[in-house]
Amino acid sequence: MGVTKRLLTLHGFSYSRVLGKRSQANRNTILKRVSLRSPENSDFEFLASLRRDSVLQALLLNVVASTDDDAVAGWLDRRRSDPDGSFMVIADGTTDEPIGFAQITNIHHRNRYGFVGIALAQSARGQGLGRLAMANLVAVAKEKYQLEKILLEVRADNLAALSLYQSINFRIVGTLLNHFHTDDTSYDVILMEKQL
Repeated sequence: MGVTKRLLTLHGFSYSRVLGKRSQANRNTILKRVSLRSPENSDFEFLASLRRDSVLQALLLNVVASTDDDAVAGWLDRRRSDPDGSFMVIADGTTDEPIGFAQITNIHHRNRYGFVGIALAQSARGQGLGRLAMANLVAVAKEKYQLEKILLEVRADNLAALSLYQSINFRIVGTLLNHFHTDDTSYDVILMEKQL
């Protein structure tokens, strides 16, 4: 069993479920495409484009008040300096170009849990990369932070994300009714957890 296959199995992911029914060559290509790394100054424009995408931010349960360069820089500084969290760029493993971001927030060190989330650029969606990014994020949560449980919140109408999370053994623990509001709409939010 290869290292990646062992890592996925160790963290409760089915190798075939993570990668679907793809040829072995295609699986290996996909596995090499995703890594998590610290943000670099050269990532600013890419991360700013995600922060300025109001549709994406609403899916992430955010309504961003200001998206000028100073506001984006402040957001990145807060994410990077959070003592109870971790902010990473999801990068193409071949080119190291950013394709999204991943984060662990609100880490409770005594009870060993934290909240996780990922965001992918539109061009990176629908290719199994979110599944691989989540597998990497689970590994960071368990190995770096010794977390025993991770939680996440997802909008109830975000069916693609709900399907992904359920397929990698997150379970629904509750629904927060009318929990997230945009200017003109209110959304239910699903709370999910995964034991590590």
